[in-house]
Amino acid sequence: MIYDFRKTMEHRYHYIVGLDKCFFRGDIIMDKIRILILVIGIIVIIGFSIYSFKGTTPTSQPEGTQIKPIGQATITPSPDTYLNHSLVNTSTSNLKSYESVPAFHYISFSTNLMALAGENASNAASSSMVMNIFANKDLPENFYSISFPQATIVTHGKNPGSFVAKFQNLFSSIDLQDIPDDTNVNLYMLTVAKPNLNMLPDYKELSSNQFKIDNNRAYDIKYTWSNSSEKLETLKTFIEGKDQAAVVTFSGPVQDYIKNNSTLNSILHSFKWLGQ
Repeated sequence: MIYDFRKTMEHRYHYIVGLDKCFFRGDIIMDKIRILILVIGIIVIIGFSIYSFKGTTPTSQPEGTQIKPIGQATITPSPDTYLNHSLVNTSTSNLKSYESVPAFHYISFSTNLMALAGENASNAASSSMVMNIFANKDLPENFYSISFPQATIVTHGKNPGSFVAKFQNLFSSIDLQDIPDDTNVNLYMLTVAKPNLNMLPDYKELSSNQFKIDNNRAYDIKYTWSNSSEKLETLKTFIEGKDQAAVVTFSGPVQDYIKNNSTLNSILHSFKWLGQ
């Protein structure tokens, strides 16, 4: 009996030890599965982050790259600086069709003539001018278009979303400006832009106005200042957008600025956010 008892105890011992080994091996397998799941989760998160980052990466061309127009518009300048000009032979649908085109894939399109009644038609024909339409699709949620006279050379600026244009001894730039969440475009202009302009040599503010461009609130500052060789006049306009603000700047010698004031007004009021 004693012998049988010992044998039984030994069998139970080996059974228990075997169970412990099985449980131990099971724990190791479970740990490996947990680690594998964790690694897969990390890879998925990293992959999604990279995909999201690529989705918002600016697609700007190098600075100085010349831009091709996407179409033309015949524009009738408004006698009132703060009233939108009339687009005579282009339509909103033309620009909307461009919104689905990939960045920097330019298209040409035919324009639709909008009828003008009575005397306005003949007056418009005599004072209208043909302008090229340029579109910028560098930054998602900040696509825009703007028109310039046909002889204007338009190139990419230094930063994504920026254009630079030169015509008739005048300089123009369009930049995108991020506005902090705790302020708005008007406050930004008053508290940041104006104090910086005060540092320009011989700075003198001529006027400051609030109006609308394509149904977006806009705020401008017109001023004179001097560089090393001559006195310049500049108009800087901040246009509200859903994401960033657009800053349209015109600058040139005072006499040239005054002579081209109507053209500059037409360019400014041709600005349009695409997809907003």
